[in-house]
Amino acid sequence: MKATIFLLIAVLLIQCNTEEKISKSTLWGIDFSDSNTRVFAQGTIEKQNPDAKVVYVVSEGALRQVEGNLYSIDLIFDNNESLKLIVAKKTSDYNFHFPGSDAENQLVSALFNGVALNLNESAISIQPELGDNKLNIVTNMHTVDAGDFNGTLTRIPLLQ
Repeated sequence: MKATIFLLIAVLLIQCNTEEKISKSTLWGIDFSDSNTRVFAQGTIEKQNPDAKVVYVVSEGALRQVEGNLYSIDLIFDNNESLKLIVAKKTSDYNFHFPGSDAENQLVSALFNGVALNLNESAISIQPELGDNKLNIVTNMHTVDAGDFNGTLTRIPLLQ
């Protein structure tokens, strides 16, 4: 009887350790989150044109793998407009550049309301926030014809 209980406890411990390893992303430095946490994203992005400035308040956000080393940051703002950033994660560095070299993390593309932005030299930073188990994202994006997109987003979950 004692041997059966011991075996059962050992199996449960092994299973718990296996599930923990599956839920951890060493690449981003935080655990994967449930998709319901998208709505806890916070922050703003200011779109600045020569004529006007518009402040977009994030209502949902998440980062997830598209394929290989490509990841998508999907943001929905409180006015239902959207921003999608595609990044290539190649190193443990937090910074992503456009244009970037093949040896570094890159900001590959950006779409605002589904329309591709023609990027000028730009950078974003994606940093783990261990206390919240979320990501902080700082944008400093410059475009040819749509203005600049600058801001700080917090509590962005990493989804599988």
